[in-house]
Order: sequence, then structure tokens, then C-alpha cells
Amino acid sequence: MRAIFLSDAHLRQPQDNNYQFLLNFLNRQKDLDALFLLGDIFEFWLGYKHLVFSVYIPLLEKLRQLSENGTKLYFVEGNHDFNLGSYFTETLDCTVITDQKLIDWDGQKILISHGDLLNPSPHYLRLRSFWRSWPIRILAQIVHPDLVWSFAIWLSNKSSKNDPDSHHLDPTPYLLPFSEKSNSDIVICGHFHHPLDTEHQGIRIIALGDWISQFSYAEMVDGEIKLKSYIN
Repeated sequence: MRAIFLSDAHLRQPQDNNYQFLLNFLNRQKDLDALFLLGDIFEFWLGYKHLVFSVYIPLLEKLRQLSENGTKLYFVEGNHDFNLGSYFTETLDCTVITDQKLIDWDGQKILISHGDLLNPSPHYLRLRSFWRSWPIRILAQIVHPDLVWSFAIWLSNKSSKNDPDSHHLDPTPYLLPFSEKSNSDIVICGHFHHPLDTEHQGIRIIALGDWISQFSYAEMVDGEIKLKSYIN
């Protein structure tokens, strides 16, 4: 069996390099049993019942093709993409995971999470709580999606400007104690934009890095997992 794990592309526009690289990468995937997207694939996503953001149609179409060709899709919601909505669950037949989940895959117990809940930064916790709150869900059904998109991108730009290094943290001090309680063989997360492949108390620990400048991902083949980079 073969599976790919990736996260933190923060896609915005189809003409952006990281967006094009991701489409090229997915086009090259053959005989792929599962694709695990571990959050923040989109710079912003809030699911609607009858529409999607037009800038993401190229990626959504590629995901649809993979699903139709037999690739099982998993999406762990991040702090930039959440409430994924019916397009993912119904059209893409994607398994959506809100926080984290222990799964059995290819003879391994794998705990997958985005990783934002491991970072105690109050900024992340406030932003996560704000976007997932019920008033936001109600407003999203009332306010025009163009306004929702514009506000979300403005907020993301403001956050990056005020705290440009907030994502680029060494995940080691967060992941080691987390793995001890995971009851898993492998722990995989995103969020930190810092690739890591280590072992702690017999548990394999992988932080995926990002798909912005590193283009890093993990590939599991017949139960063996390896951290890789698309550009190397």
C-alpha cells in the first residue's frame, strides 16, 4: 500500500508557484491508496453548502479525480481551513477529521493531527476558537462569500505581518510529550512549518514541514514511512 501525507500549503492563487507545484505533484501520483491532508492546505476555507471558492477549483478537481480513481482522501482541519462542508464529505467522499484521529493504516497505528493544538500560543488558540464559533457559522450563511474571503485574507496577512515567525517553530518540545500519550506507532502532524523525523520511546514522530518553500511531505509504502521533499 502507498500513502502520501502533506500539509501547510496555504494556497491562495492558482498561478502561485506552490499551487502549481502541488498540482504537478498530484498529477504524478499513480497507484496512490490514500492522500492525507493535514490542514492549512488552503490559506482560507470555510465550507458552504452549494459553492466553493473559485481559486481552489483546480485543486478540488484534482482531488475529485484522485477520489474517483480509488484514492482514499483524509483531511484534518487546520486553523486556516475548517468546517469543510458537504463538498468534501459528499462530492470528494473525504473523511474529515476536526481535531485529531488515531487510524489503523497498513499495519501501523498512526495518530494524525494538524498540530495547532500542540502550540500553546494564545494567538492561535483565539483565532481557532473565533473561526469555529457558532456566530461565525451563522454569519457565513448571511454575509456574501466574497466579503468573507476578503476579511479572512486581510486577517491572515495581518497575522503574518505581526508575527512572521509564529509558524516556524521547532516542534520537538511539543511532539515528544504528545507522542508519549498517543498510544500509536507513528505520530504525524503539520502546522510547525519545520520538518522533523525522529523517534521517541519507540514511536516514530514526523512533522511534515510545509508546501510553501520546502515542499516536504511523507510517503508510506508497505508500512515504511519516509520524509521527502518534492524539489530535491
